[in-house]
Amino acid sequence: MVHHMINNYCTSFIITLFVFLLGCANNTSITIEDIDIEIPDRWQTTIPDSKPLTGDWWSMFNDPKLEQFIDAIEENSPNIKTIMNNRKIAFQNAKINGSGVFPTLNPSLNSSKSEQNLSGFGFGEFFSNMNGSQDSSGGTSSDNEVITFDSESYGLSLNLQWEIDVWGRVLNGRKAAFKEYESLDYELSYLAFSTIVRSTQTYFQAIEASEQLTIAEESYASLVRIRDLVQDRFQRGIKSSLDFRLAETSVSTAKIAIEDRKNQLHLLNRNLEIISGDYPAGILISNQELPDTIPGISAGIPADIITRRPDINALVLRVEAAGLNLSQAKRNLLPGLTLNGSVGTSAKKLEDILNEDNSVWSLSAGVVSPLFNGGTLKSAVKIQESVVENAKQELLQGLLLAFSEIETILYLEESIKVKLDAISNAVNQSKSAYLLSTERYDKGITTLESVLNSQRQYNEIRSLYLSLKRQRIENRLSLLLAIGGIYES
Repeated sequence: MVHHMINNYCTSFIITLFVFLLGCANNTSITIEDIDIEIPDRWQTTIPDSKPLTGDWWSMFNDPKLEQFIDAIEENSPNIKTIMNNRKIAFQNAKINGSGVFPTLNPSLNSSKSEQNLSGFGFGEFFSNMNGSQDSSGGTSSDNEVITFDSESYGLSLNLQWEIDVWGRVLNGRKAAFKEYESLDYELSYLAFSTIVRSTQTYFQAIEASEQLTIAEESYASLVRIRDLVQDRFQRGIKSSLDFRLAETSVSTAKIAIEDRKNQLHLLNRNLEIISGDYPAGILISNQELPDTIPGISAGIPADIITRRPDINALVLRVEAAGLNLSQAKRNLLPGLTLNGSVGTSAKKLEDILNEDNSVWSLSAGVVSPLFNGGTLKSAVKIQESVVENAKQELLQGLLLAFSEIETILYLEESIKVKLDAISNAVNQSKSAYLLSTERYDKGITTLESVLNSQRQYNEIRSLYLSLKRQRIENRLSLLLAIGGIYES
């Protein structure tokens, strides 16, 4: 009964002390306010088509195949699965690195059996004489046997080891470990979101390649018609062989362009299929058109980047983690208090191991203070101070790069809009010029070179128009990523 009271008292004391020390631990951290940077109130360029962006942004393209593609990425993509597994690994590592704040309890069960002989202690001859007998001549005889003893013991115990965190040193280390985990989690979230956005950009590159293939096929068909017309006139002696050879050359060149476009489309399709976890058959995209509408972006101010972009949040958390590690390094200079204890039973027979009368316990505390270590601990503090400064500079650099990235994308958005307005007019004018040159050639007013040049210019402008439409979509998706979207699994 007395043993039970002592054990309960020790357990209550340990738990109470642990909770008290958790409440008293230092909670100082370094935040974004420590970074010397002046953030403007607004962007240099207006955000286009500003409106709130909620839900699945890709649904605004009204493209069922795109939605299926993104669903496949989320479910099957090896890259996404790897990212999610890395998040799990990071969390478990944080638990391991922060486990020092808790006491260590190790149960143990042991048994021992030994045999000892007494001759080594000088008692063998004594016991032999006691057991000896006299012969017929009156002398003393001995069997010269070795006297031995057997012994057995069994023990069951629960051992405690705990560094009592008087100064909050261990707790700061635990907090730093979880700050670093949160930082990595933000980075992985941003990587997952970036994977979705970049994959969507590749999807629209494939659609553009499909439309470029259509233009190449249309160009080939029109050149064949021109070649056939010139050939007929050449055979009738109306046109020279020069016109026929020019037309034939243009047809052959158009065949090469078709094959180039096919190769480009197949390569992009295979990339998309790999991204979505499918077999790379190269058939995902065909006969699709680039959308005319693109997702709007919610308007914000530059300061929003600090809270909206996961990669910036990751850098902020790294600064805070570095500050906590610095606090831990400083507290390593202070004395440490350790607690060691055990409770259990010890018996000579296995069946008596659970008998309360055989219980034993011990509890001890010790203070360890650094006296001389060659300046190791002080150097560790200086190293952590430099780590904090590096983390601040990395955050500053990350913010500047993020602002530059957004400003560049916004500037390109305006530039692409101007180009699209100009190219739309150029498409109409080049088409009219091509039709007019064909009509004039039929009447014998202009040369075949004029027809071929106008046809080539018309197709090049149509191709450029498609490229600009795709660039506008890619740029808007890049803006969505740069503003700070978060991918949730």
